[in-house]
Amino acid sequence: MIKYCRNCGKMAEADGEIKFCPHCGASMEEPLTPDEKQSEIPPERETLIYKAPDETENKYILWEDRSKLGFISSLFETWKESVFNPTRFYRKMPATGGIGNPLLYGLIFGFIGLVFSMVYQQFFSQLFDPSPWYQYMGQDFDRDLYDFSRQMESISHLFQIVLFPFMLTAWFFIWAGILHLIMTIFNWKSESFEATFRIITYSEGPSFFAIVPVIGSLIAIIWQLVLVIIGLKEVHKNDIGKAILIVFLPLILCCLCCCGFSTFLFGLIGASN
Repeated sequence: MIKYCRNCGKMAEADGEIKFCPHCGASMEEPLTPDEKQSEIPPERETLIYKAPDETENKYILWEDRSKLGFISSLFETWKESVFNPTRFYRKMPATGGIGNPLLYGLIFGFIGLVFSMVYQQFFSQLFDPSPWYQYMGQDFDRDLYDFSRQMESISHLFQIVLFPFMLTAWFFIWAGILHLIMTIFNWKSESFEATFRIITYSEGPSFFAIVPVIGSLIAIIWQLVLVIIGLKEVHKNDIGKAILIVFLPLILCCLCCCGFSTFLFGLIGASN
């Protein structure tokens, strides 16, 4: 739709209804008379075309509109874009829209990573099971203790599966809260806590790489950190240096606290001796 402003003489173009002139702010609700519609635009007035941005197209995540492709297809497409094209993904990610959909997304891929980790852990435990060589081992090897530890390992896996959704949800809130607090202290945030939480949950996609034995979990952790850095840069409009500092500052502070506590403890032990 194209309208001509009777106040400033400029034109505005947008896909929807135009109520106010984007150049002078005058009302464009009043229709033009037939003579004004047929008359030419005065030459002394500048004619500009204003193209309104389509926010609904720019801010959109397929996972949050699963009715179009279905559950599996939308999950896969969102995972593929968030993992392999994170800059475009976080530019399109709405800063608001609720935490339910991103939380479900994070829990799904977090659970996939947990299952693969448990499978490989069980596989290697069976692979290096010393029970076939019990007869060749000396008396120092406690077979009952080893069998008991295997039983406790199976029970711990069961508890992990049951408690995992609650623990991972708590971790999402804690991590997002720490990062958002840092940005608030340094005034480096441009969006709300909800946006930070959505960044964290949508960075859980690389947990799928736990399917790779031995090094899969390490790859997933490093990849997730990279996604969080990109998300903080694109959503909160930080430069890359600030985004890196926001992510690693808690780790740096934790290491400094541990070093300081260790130094104090060794000093106390040395003084007592």
